[in-house]
Parts: sequence; structure tokens; C-alpha cells
Amino acid sequence: MTISNKYVKRSRISEAKFREFIRYFSLDLDAQKIAQLTSLNRNTVNRYLHLIRRRIAEFCESASPFSGEIEVDESYF
Repeated sequence: MTISNKYVKRSRISEAKFREFIRYFSLDLDAQKIAQLTSLNRNTVNRYLHLIRRRIAEFCESASPFSGEIEVDESYF
């Protein structure tokens, strides 16, 4: 069994297309523009953007030195 995309399991997008997708994401293009440039459906692009942003948020949350309730100048966050 060959893996067509080592970055996303069970993906129908090729690894080269996914790298291109990540490059456009890093350039801060919107979903519609990425869809046009990569010839992917906009809903597919939105789904992958959501997954990437969720993974970035999980990484930032785990790397954060703060957790729980924090008081700053009598304000709670």
C-alpha cells in the first residue's frame, strides 16, 4: 500500500498539492483564492484550513506557560 500524502491520513489530495496549499496558507490568502490557485473545491479548502488552524491552536495551547484562571490588574481571563 502506498501513501499518497504523508501529512494527512486518508487524503485524496496529493502531497505536492498539499504543500502548495500550505504555501498559500502561509501567504495568508483567503479560502476562495487558494481554491482558485489549487483547483480544489472551496469547501475542501475550508475544511483543511480549519484542521490546520485547530492544530496550530493545540500547539500554542500546549506551549503556553499559563493555564487556568489568570488575574491581571483585577481582571480575570
